[in-house]
Amino acid sequence: MSALVAHCTADAAGTVAFELAGTTGAAGTELVLRRRGGAARADEVRLPMTGPHAVLDRATPLAEGRWDIVHVAEPGDRDGQPVRPGTRDVRALVDRVPGEGPVTVRVPYPTADGRLALRCWVRAPHAEAGAIDLADGAMTVRGVLYGAGAGDGAGVEARRNASRCGGSGTAAAPRTHRVPLTGGADGAFSFTLPYEELAEPAVTARQLWDLWLLPAHGADPVRLSRILDDVWDRKSIHVYPVYRADGWLAAPCYSGDNNLHVRLDPRN
Repeated sequence: MSALVAHCTADAAGTVAFELAGTTGAAGTELVLRRRGGAARADEVRLPMTGPHAVLDRATPLAEGRWDIVHVAEPGDRDGQPVRPGTRDVRALVDRVPGEGPVTVRVPYPTADGRLALRCWVRAPHAEAGAIDLADGAMTVRGVLYGAGAGDGAGVEARRNASRCGGSGTAAAPRTHRVPLTGGADGAFSFTLPYEELAEPAVTARQLWDLWLLPAHGADPVRLSRILDDVWDRKSIHVYPVYRADGWLAAPCYSGDNNLHVRLDPRN
């Protein structure tokens, strides 16, 4: 059976409206969202269809992750019919400013195998990375902190991700480097992170450093990421110039989940 085509519109509040081409939406028809890696029905949301339309309301909770979308024509059908992406109107997601409560983002996107899916983030609090300036062997990041305020002892920690470092198979020892955070009005912040401290004592294999914002002494860390737009995977989209030092290379980068990192590589 060929896949149906779904057109969708996302608004800034988190509602996503779907319109399926080529179906009349008979009684009992549903659009089903299933979270990848989820446990059976615990990570499944079923949207009743009215004619060719279905609506994921902003009040419907979705856990953070990637949700596959299928069309189910009969009650009890566990497999359903795959849905291909049609027109995706996500203009309202660009440069959005979240309201009160947890920052919730839902971005419809095409998967690598041509199906329609939904990328969801739920962050409380949330540190949104913005402009990144590169100069003199350092990166200066500006952003906005939502759901918390920067207080005494606010800073940013770079944590070497032992599980994502290259090498001969031996896990890299954990390391942490901290720099101060400058806070401004309406949650604005900035910090400057020199690469040299991360590169000590030597860079012999690829290293990936996770970046965490600490709003104050004793506060829970907040992952730095960039999610307040229509980009569901900026890993290959936001590519930054590489800083070339004696024996190593460094650059900021994003993961496929839009988390901000610093990448170090040995210079051959």
